[in-house]
Amino acid sequence: MRLELENLDKGGEFAQVYQPEALALGESELRLITPAEVRGRVRRKGEEVELTGIVRATVELLCARCLKPVAVPIDVEFAERFVTAVSWRSEEQHELASEDLNLSVFDGESIDLGQLVREELVLAAPEQVLCREDCKGLCPTCGIDLNAAACECHSQQIDSRWEKLRDLQF
Repeated sequence: MRLELENLDKGGEFAQVYQPEALALGESELRLITPAEVRGRVRRKGEEVELTGIVRATVELLCARCLKPVAVPIDVEFAERFVTAVSWRSEEQHELASEDLNLSVFDGESIDLGQLVREELVLAAPEQVLCREDCKGLCPTCGIDLNAAACECHSQQIDSRWEKLRDLQF
């Protein structure tokens, strides 16, 4: 969905639902499994446009230990400001301040809401997730899921760099 700014006067509300197949989250291991709902308000102040709202969805990540899919609900608020590229070109130098971290550039006519939703979902997703707190993970030798079965690998493989320590006698 593109927010056409000519149709807005000083402000307005918007709402959109993105189906999982319509909102690709890129090359990451993150996958959208429920529709992503976005609701918000847009305000225009001169050349600057401010979008505030909330994104709700459920994404799927892989467990950091056993690689099973894990559903993670995401409920994130956003506040993003947009300025036209022309207003930035007119300034010879511009130093970014902490309030500029949520600043984006747009063409002056419309804002791609789908891109904003993608960014918010990727940033809000946890870096690592576990399928359960006591997940045992995978056996490093045979690869069996240690949550489902015990393996017969009793490998006491020692790093070759430490092998000479076995020859020490005290």
